[in-house]
Amino acid sequence: MGQVLVRDLDDRVITRLKVMARRENISLEQKFRDMAVREVRLAEERFEAVAARVREQTRGANLDIDAMIREDRDR
Repeated sequence: MGQVLVRDLDDRVITRLKVMARRENISLEQKFRDMAVREVRLAEERFEAVAARVREQTRGANLDIDAMIREDRDR
C-alpha cells in the first residue's frame, strides 16, 4: 500500500476533518482514506456515464476506425 503526505493544508480544514472523523468514530487517517476512495469511485462513475452516452450515440454508426487512424497519422 502506498502513502501520501499532504502539505500546506489549511488548519481550519484539518480541524473540521478531525471533528467529522470523531463524529464517525474513525481516525483522521481513515477519514482521508474514505474520502479518497469515494472520490475515485465518483470519477469512475462519471467516466462510465460518459462512455455509455458515447456508446449510445455511436451505436449503429458505420465508422471505419482504421481509416480514421490513418487519416490522423497523415496530418
